[in-house]
Formats: sequence, C-alpha cells, structure tokens
Amino acid sequence: MQVFGIVGWKNNGKTTLVERLISQLTLMGYKVSSVKHAHHDVDIDEPGRDSYRHRAAGAVETLLATEKRWALMHEYRDQEVPKLAQLLDVFEPCDIVIVEGYKNADHPKLEVVRNLNKGGFLADKMPNIVAIATDKKNLDITLPQLDINNIQQVAEFVIQHTGLMAKPAEAAQTSVPEKASNDCYSPDQQLLPASLVWQRMQQAVSTQVSYETLAIDECINRRLAQDVITSYDSPRFNNAAVDGYAFNYQDLAAAKNLTLPLMTAEANAGGSAKISLESGHCIRVLTGARMPLGANTVVMQENVSTTKHSVTLPSDCKAGANWRTQGEDVKAGDVIIPQGQQIRPQDIGLAAATGHAQLKVYNTVKVALFSTGNEVFELGEELPEDGIYDVNRHLLKALLKSLHCEVTDLGILADDYDTVRNALSAASKHHQLIITSGGASTGSHDHVASVLEDIGEVHGWRVAIKPGRPLAFGKIGRAFFLGLPGNPVAANVCTLMFGQPLIRAIGGGGWKRPKSYFQKLGFDVKKKAGRREWLRVYQAEQSNGEILLKRSASHGSGILTSMTRADGLVEINEATSSLPAGSLVDFIPFASFGIGDA
Repeated sequence: MQVFGIVGWKNNGKTTLVERLISQLTLMGYKVSSVKHAHHDVDIDEPGRDSYRHRAAGAVETLLATEKRWALMHEYRDQEVPKLAQLLDVFEPCDIVIVEGYKNADHPKLEVVRNLNKGGFLADKMPNIVAIATDKKNLDITLPQLDINNIQQVAEFVIQHTGLMAKPAEAAQTSVPEKASNDCYSPDQQLLPASLVWQRMQQAVSTQVSYETLAIDECINRRLAQDVITSYDSPRFNNAAVDGYAFNYQDLAAAKNLTLPLMTAEANAGGSAKISLESGHCIRVLTGARMPLGANTVVMQENVSTTKHSVTLPSDCKAGANWRTQGEDVKAGDVIIPQGQQIRPQDIGLAAATGHAQLKVYNTVKVALFSTGNEVFELGEELPEDGIYDVNRHLLKALLKSLHCEVTDLGILADDYDTVRNALSAASKHHQLIITSGGASTGSHDHVASVLEDIGEVHGWRVAIKPGRPLAFGKIGRAFFLGLPGNPVAANVCTLMFGQPLIRAIGGGGWKRPKSYFQKLGFDVKKKAGRREWLRVYQAEQSNGEILLKRSASHGSGILTSMTRADGLVEINEATSSLPAGSLVDFIPFASFGIGDA
C-alpha cells in the first residue's frame, strides 16, 4: 500500500484536487482509500441520532451499518491522539491511500498553490513535498510544477513517484481488441494506445516555423518567438489610483475631528514635478498622478467633506489605501509574456504598457489538406448513387483556420497509389504538416498508409480509440503527417485530440494537451475496456442549477449532428468499462481548443 499526500494553505483547492485525483486513479483501475485530517472538532453524525446517543453514553467504538456502507467511529476518550501510521493500519488492503493534511508526516506530498500565501511555500519548510500543483506559471521554486487542471498529468506523477504497478486494465491498452463484424482491421494487427501515440508525437515534434517581427496590432493569435522583457518598472512611479486626497496616515492621530488642512498645490497626471506633502496636511491628487513625497494614503473624493482650506476624512479610511507602488505590476527585467504564448488582447495591452511597439512572432503553421476516395465529390457536382459530398475537407479547413493555420486546399485524391504518392511528396516540400482524410485503413483501395511507409516514416498507425481507429501519424521529409479517418465525426475528434497539440508544438507553443474540467455525467456509459473514447456532450442546466453533461439521442460515430449540438468532449480512459450517471468525468470544452463560446 502506497501513501501520498495533498497539502496546502487554506482555500487553495486541496479537497477539490483530492476528489479529482481519487476519481482519476479509480478510473485507471487502482483501488484507492483516503484520509482527511481536520484541525478542528468535527462530528460525522448529528446529536439525537441513535449512533450519536451510543457514543454520548460512553461507548468507545460505535459501528453504524446500512445497506450501502458501514462506518466505525472510535472515541479517543483519554487515549493519545494516534499518528497517521497508526490510522493507516485500519484500512483494508488497497493500492494507494491519498492523504489530505498531515503536512508534518513523512510521506511524500504534493503542495497545492492557487493563491500565493504571505507565508510562502510549504515546500520551503517541508522536505517531503515533492512537487507543486498550480495554475500559476513559472513559480519561483525548483520543484516540479504540475498543471492543477490537468488531472491526468497529476495522476501519472503520483503513480510514477510512488512506484505503483501498472494495472491489468492498463496493460490491455495494447492488446488486440476482439474482431467485430464491421471492424476495418486485420485481427492480427495490434492497436496502439492513445498515450503512446501522444508520447511519440511529443518526442518527434519540434518548432518547424520561422519567425518575423510585426507591429503589436498585427500580432493577435500569433505565438511569441522570444520572451517579451520590460526595460522599466510598471507603474514607473508611485501614483494615485483614484481622484481624491493624499495624506500621511500617521497624521490622523493628531487631527481634530479627522480634519486636515488642505495644501494649495495639486498633484495631477502628467505633471513632472515631484511635490512634497507638508506635515499634518493633505493634498488634492488625481488618478495616475505621482504620489507626493511623504503621503501614504489616498481617500476618494466622494468620501470626504471639504472646505476651501480643509478636508474632513471618513473614520473608516484605511492606511495605505488607493495608491499604486512603483513596479507593483512588473519590474525592469521581468519576462512579461513568455516565448510560445499565443498572443491575446490583454498581452498586447501589456506590451503597449511597457513600451513594446513590435514583437517577434512565429509564422503560422502551413498545412496541406487532402481528401481521398473515388466516392468523394466536390460540392456542386452531380452525385452518382454511391457518391458522397466532400464533407471532411470543408470541415477540416474551417477547423484548421480556427486553430490559426495557413491552409492549402489541395482537393480530392483518387484512390490510386501513384497519385497519392506524388501528391504527398510534393506537399511535403512546402508545408510543415500534411493532413489527409480517408484512405488510412487496410482496404485494397486505401493507399495512404502504404505511401507513408514507402516515402516517409510511420510513427503510429491504428490506435485503440473511438472514434478514429485508422489514425496514422508520421513524417514525409521535414513535414509531419496526420492521416485521419474518413468518418467526419472521427476526423473532427482526431484533429482536436491529436492535431491541435501537434499544430501547437510545430508552431512554437510546445507540446500541451487541451485542459479538461471535472463535470457530472447525466447518463450511464458502457464501453469496451482497452480503448480510449471521446463522447460528444452538451451542458444541460438542471432545475436546481446543477450542470449535467448530456448527449444527443443519436450519438453514433457517423452522426455529424452529435458534434454540432455538443459543447465539448468527455474523455473516458482505457481502464474504464462503465460509469453510472452522476460520475465525475473529464470534460474538454471546445473552448479549450479556442473554438466557439466559453
């Protein structure tokens, strides 16, 4: 039995992380128990309940049994409070115990940091803290920093650090699924787990685009090619945050009826002269004005009473209020926008605030896009009985543009080996990424995979996922290659889950999967173990205000409306075969990909 702890200052989200971690480890096939350490007196049943009356009468142990659970309550009475190690002896055998609290115990721990506490990092005082889980970037600490919103990453760190053995369900990820009647794969072909494909992508990919220097107004949605560093403090000097009156708070002690004489001078924004506050006086200041020397507090003008020569201050004014200190926002030499950051409007504002008129940015990723198949026809063409319109090329072109790619539409490729070979070879010379849809399976007319093997490198093909098993990944020359399934839903999902992090890394943003969030299922899930699945879902607000994830009545992999009606994807890992309604699951909103409304 392994033990791993979660600690942190109050109100940093320890319990939320513990809840998500327990759920994730359970989904991965581990048997998990937990300990919650409370520093104050708590009770688990109410006065008046039968079990409470038993304990109040003097029972040392009271066992409460129901049809669903039993709980043993032990009163210390005159006994010494037990150590954590003694409490762990109570548990039945399990794989791991997650402990919330007990920060001074000697088991390994993760510190949760959402709000930077004045007490500093617990890790600075506690050697058994082995990593930080945070939503901050580049904290000033040498420990590994995990993304608190990426529960898969946190769980994998815990597994690796504690040395937990892989579960049999995980081992099934690489096993051969039993052949179904509509399976497009050879029964002797082993499917790759999604995690392995991601790993291979991450290892193979690097920044492939060049960079240029642009005016900041032209940089929106581009990625930074170098850190933006400020050469001076911001604010550049101490300044008033409101229109009002500045004074030295210590002068209030001697002020009669909180009234101070008013200086004739005034501090206004844009004035270069440094004004000194006369002892025992106050001075009129305007928003953005340099703080007079000797002043340390500002009161808003609407909260005071004034005469021509004096100001009466409110009794509840607070020392140090309503002014900004030099360098409060950023200091000279600070990296204010890191390399790889996709530039947002607020980033442009910060660049402007610190005097940067131009930024060095990466060029957009150039993507060559093909559809394949003799059955695929252009929009506007007359369809034969067995023909279909080219949905994928238009869908993917729009999706790739929303991911800020420069797309070259190279049309439809016939099911002919030489045609496919020549087209992919030519495209590889002028693009960083080639994407095809269809033709990646094992049929006699599916040539994409064989062309990739002949003229490029195959890093992954046929993946244990749904939808999208025929997915192929590799390189042709210097261009990366992504072969998508022909099914529009599968092509869409695979572009999001595999194409988006690949495009991000090629374009200078580094490897990073989209953020997921815990939400409750509003339906039961049953699936085959050994494959990862993505379910198209929408968020439905219930009458009590609770949000549940629902899915369309028709949700097969060929139902394109199940995608258009969805708000995002639920990711179900390989170890899970069923989930009841009400389970917490990883929900990836389309907004995590930069698509649609948040």
